Amino acid sequence: MEEKKLMDLIDELMTKLRSTESARPRGRWVEAPKSKSSPPKKPRRSKTAYQLKISLSGFRPPIWRRVLVPGHATFDQLHLVIQEAMGWEQAHLYEFQFGEIVIGIPDDWGLHGFAKTLEDARRTTLEQWLTEEKQKFVYIYDFGDYWRHNITVEKIETLSKPLERATCLKGKRACPPEDCGGVYGYLELLESAANKDSLTDPELLERLEWLSDMKGDDFDPDAFDVAEANKRLAYIQF
Repeated sequence: MEEKKLMDLIDELMTKLRSTESARPRGRWVEAPKSKSSPPKKPRRSKTAYQLKISLSGFRPPIWRRVLVPGHATFDQLHLVIQEAMGWEQAHLYEFQFGEIVIGIPDDWGLHGFAKTLEDARRTTLEQWLTEEKQKFVYIYDFGDYWRHNITVEKIETLSKPLERATCLKGKRACPPEDCGGVYGYLELLESAANKDSLTDPELLERLEWLSDMKGDDFDPDAFDVAEANKRLAYIQF
């Protein structure tokens, strides 16, 4: 994508965002474990931008998002971008995986109590690790439900000025609800919803009521609103 077309697309999305701006930030922020070291320095602003495709593993048809993020963003900020673009609620821990290397929030025992080679997500920028197009890595969210997101670097752009904010360019299908039991639990919910008129199992009926409480009576698993995603992304500062 040529830079002018790219910037025009971002301007168009931001114009739509400003015209409907009244939304408050959704979700809740999880406090990271306190570090004994000094706070991370703010990274220098970069003219590099990454177009990433984020696909939630285990679903056909796929649940995915395409985002544009600045190269000076930290992986902790990328975590927030994924949360808001997908529709998660920032309720659980996370990590990024590059083979045996893990990027996340360390605690006194390493990373969430496990001995792994790790980098601090608050101090590590995308430019340090994303070096070529078609590069792949993994984002894990919620170590209970274990939502695995496969991420591909689709394009690396050099812009005339640093990108001010992350943008969701496109996506398909709704994000699963938090704490639904992972891929299997969500698929079971969708099957129950599709056959709710013939359901007799009280446990499945109760889970459908829970889904309605979490996502609303009009929840559509095939729907995705890119404008709403960009409203949420607008609150992330780089």
